[in-house]
Amino acid sequence: QVVVFDNHPDNMRYLFGIHCGSWISYVANLPFVSHVHVLGITSQDIGLFHFWENRWSPLFHKKLTYWSLDVNVAWTKKIGLSHAFRDFATPADLIASFLSEQYHSTQPIYLSIDKDVLSEEVVHTNWDQGKLQTYHILDTITSIKPRLIGSDITGELSIWRSSNWFKRFLSSLDKQPMISSDDLSNWQQEQHQLNLTLLKALLG
Repeated sequence: QVVVFDNHPDNMRYLFGIHCGSWISYVANLPFVSHVHVLGITSQDIGLFHFWENRWSPLFHKKLTYWSLDVNVAWTKKIGLSHAFRDFATPADLIASFLSEQYHSTQPIYLSIDKDVLSEEVVHTNWDQGKLQTYHILDTITSIKPRLIGSDITGELSIWRSSNWFKRFLSSLDKQPMISSDDLSNWQQEQHQLNLTLLKALLG
């Protein structure tokens, strides 16, 4: 299984290959991946008016589940996709439900952590952010750790600008706010400390 903490589905249509917002469908299509779970989504990317932007195949073929917070997904029942959209009132409810579902599973897990799933009270990223706290991720790591075979951590904070005009154009569509040099230094230090905490949980 592949378990992903992310504020976004990362399963969007993209015509020019694979990027950070489109990779999930490719992973779900791998023959040795039984299922992909994306935990902590608050983005309206999975709402009714943006659903056409998602790649539908892994959802309909029961290879992908979105675990979300405060997103209206009631409409999915009408098209037979309620099994793929799980919405919760609180982060605690979401994590408890996921871990309960995983309790008897023995399948190996690859874990991907995008820090934009966390509240801005915890850490700042370049993206719109979710509602989880650090302990939600740490509790999940503790529970699934005997089955972990690999992991990655993404969501670093940067003011870097690509030299490629097309990539700059795509970045402009994200409407990322300007970051002052003082905030950048402080927020990158937050990121560093969080990375150490996550790595200790994963490797300790």
